[in-house]
Amino acid sequence: MNSRERVLKALAYQKSDRVPVVPFIITFAAKYGGTKFIEYATNSKVLAECQIAVAKRFRIDATYVDSDPIIEIEAMGAKVRYPEDESPSAIEPAVRSRKDLVLLKQPDPEKDGRLPIWINAIEILKEKVGNEFAVFANVNGPFQAAAQLLGMLETAKCMRRSPEILLELLDLTTQTIINFMKAEIRAGADAIILGDPMSSSSVISPREFEQFSAPYIQKVVKQAEVPIILHICGDTTKIIDKMMDTGARYLELDWCVDMNQIRKKHGNTIGLIGNVNPTLFLTGTPEVVEDSCRKAVESAGLTGAFILGTGCELPKDTPYANLDTMVAAAEKFGRYV
Repeated sequence: MNSRERVLKALAYQKSDRVPVVPFIITFAAKYGGTKFIEYATNSKVLAECQIAVAKRFRIDATYVDSDPIIEIEAMGAKVRYPEDESPSAIEPAVRSRKDLVLLKQPDPEKDGRLPIWINAIEILKEKVGNEFAVFANVNGPFQAAAQLLGMLETAKCMRRSPEILLELLDLTTQTIINFMKAEIRAGADAIILGDPMSSSSVISPREFEQFSAPYIQKVVKQAEVPIILHICGDTTKIIDKMMDTGARYLELDWCVDMNQIRKKHGNTIGLIGNVNPTLFLTGTPEVVEDSCRKAVESAGLTGAFILGTGCELPKDTPYANLDTMVAAAEKFGRYV
């Protein structure tokens, strides 16, 4: 069974030969490929080649098209800063009042900003390794995009005092993300990871998540023709049920979430990815990484519907031996046959 077959089985809640391994790899791929991150984030060929190199060298089971969390808002009109070897970031809030909403564009994923770079990277991956490795692609959550356009301070004010602008903006970001996701699926993505770090329980309350984030994630999920993997950073224990209610097929969980408790409560009605602490890959020994991978597999992976991964992004300076250990641990502890 090859990597793509292994991942597709897991996404269908079925067992394959072993637990698949799909760590969250972005900056590590650029560094491994010997390129500055600005090239990775602005050149589809570079992004795809770096992902292929990492997948083949480290025997992970999926390639991953992602570079930064501001790609949608840039295409909508936000001003962006491009450091040479760090992730792009928004320079300033693009929306300060309701009148600014009309200045935002509904971007064409095939033409506007860097959206076509990701689309083309998916197409390259599908053509070159699509029969061997699964192809995952990212979109950012509607709340995340809206909060970045407003700025987090203004977003907090809107949630508490005057939600009208935020709700109107959420309608715009949701449609942008749906359009982008559909283009990624047409390009050949096997699954979509919807990342929404700003919906973390360390940023907004469970009540605010239920009101301003979850309904819009659900709208995106309903338009997907492939599995959606919902990624929210931090301790999401208090919103797990609400995350499940979005209809996402998988939850990608950070290291501080107890996956065993989710399995006990929900069984295999939800797929889980996780949740080895990414810091351990940078600071730990192979023995420490192996033990953490074993615990993750034993907590949530023995019955299937599981992919071994990092709770958040793999540090770009991760020693190669530690990433090698992750796949070896899946082969050692995660065999189904």
